[in-house]
Amino acid sequence: MAAFLPYISRAEDFVTTPEARRNGFLEIALRRNAESIPYLEQGKALWAKLNSETNSCDDIMNQVDIREALLLASGLSVKAQCHLTVDDKTKLLEEFVDRVLRPCGNKYVDEIVYRYLLALGDQLGGKMRNIIGKIAVEKLSRKIIAQLRVYGFPFEIHRGEGKWMNGQNCLPNDESAAKAIRWKNGNYPRMLIHNTNIPGVSKNVDFVVFNQFAEAIDKKHLEPILKDYKNYIVMGELKGGIDPAGADEHWKTARAALDRIRSSFKKVYIAFIGGAIEKAMAEEIYSQLQTGMLDYAANLTNDNQLSSFCDWLVNQ
Repeated sequence: MAAFLPYISRAEDFVTTPEARRNGFLEIALRRNAESIPYLEQGKALWAKLNSETNSCDDIMNQVDIREALLLASGLSVKAQCHLTVDDKTKLLEEFVDRVLRPCGNKYVDEIVYRYLLALGDQLGGKMRNIIGKIAVEKLSRKIIAQLRVYGFPFEIHRGEGKWMNGQNCLPNDESAAKAIRWKNGNYPRMLIHNTNIPGVSKNVDFVVFNQFAEAIDKKHLEPILKDYKNYIVMGELKGGIDPAGADEHWKTARAALDRIRSSFKKVYIAFIGGAIEKAMAEEIYSQLQTGMLDYAANLTNDNQLSSFCDWLVNQ
C-alpha cells in the first residue's frame, strides 16, 4: 500500500454500510424538504393571487404580471419560454384554458397550482442533483476546518466572492459555503480549492491543494498558480452520491478523471473520496492504493476515515 491508512486494513473497510446508506438517504430527504419550502410558498402565493383576482379560467389571460408562472403551469419550461414569441405564448395559454382548465369548472385554480407545483418539482429535482454534490463538499470543508482547529493552524476561507475570511470569525454557514480554504502549516502556505478547471487536465478537478496563496479565487488571481505544475500538492475526486445503483458510474467517472491527472502530473498526491462504495469498487480502490496509483482514499460516510484523510491533507 502507498502508505499506512488508519481505519483501512482491507478492501471491505471502504464499503458503505447499510446504516451509513440509510443516514445518507435521510440527510438528502431532510435537505430536499428544506429546499422545497420556497417552492411550496410560491404555490401558495399563486393560489392566493388567482383566487382573489379571477372568477373563471378565462380571466387568467388577463394576468399579465404572472404570465411566466402560468406558462410554467401549462407545461412550458422557463428555458423554453425564451424561444417563443409573445403570440406563441398567448396561443399556448389559450389552449391550456380550453383543453385543461375549462373541464375543471370552478376547480381551475387548484388545477393551475397543482400543475405549477409539478413543474417546480422538476426544478427541485435538478437542483437536488447538484445539491447532493454540494453536501459532499460541505462535509469535506467542515472536516478540514475541524482538523485545522485541532492543530491550531491559522486559516481563512473564501466563499467565492468578496475577500478571504479569518477562520476565527467563521460561522457554520460560512464554513459550509467555503469555495476555498487556505492555511499555514508552520511556514508553509497551503490552499485548497473546490471544483476548479486545471490546465492540462482540461476539466474540473473536485479538489486541489496548492503550495501558494492567491489573493482571490477568480481567474485573474488563480491563473499564474494554475499554470505552474510545481504549485500542485494534492488533487482528488469527490463523489457524494449515496445511491448504490450509481456507485459504479460515479467510480467510472472519477477513475477517468484521476487517470487524466496522472497523465499530466507526475509529482502530485492523488486521492479519492466516495459516498457510495460497493464491494467490487472497494476492491479496485484498495488495489490502486497498494500499487501506488492512489495515495489516499476514504469513504465519505465514515467519519473516522474522513477525519483521518483530512489530518493527512492539512499536513501535506
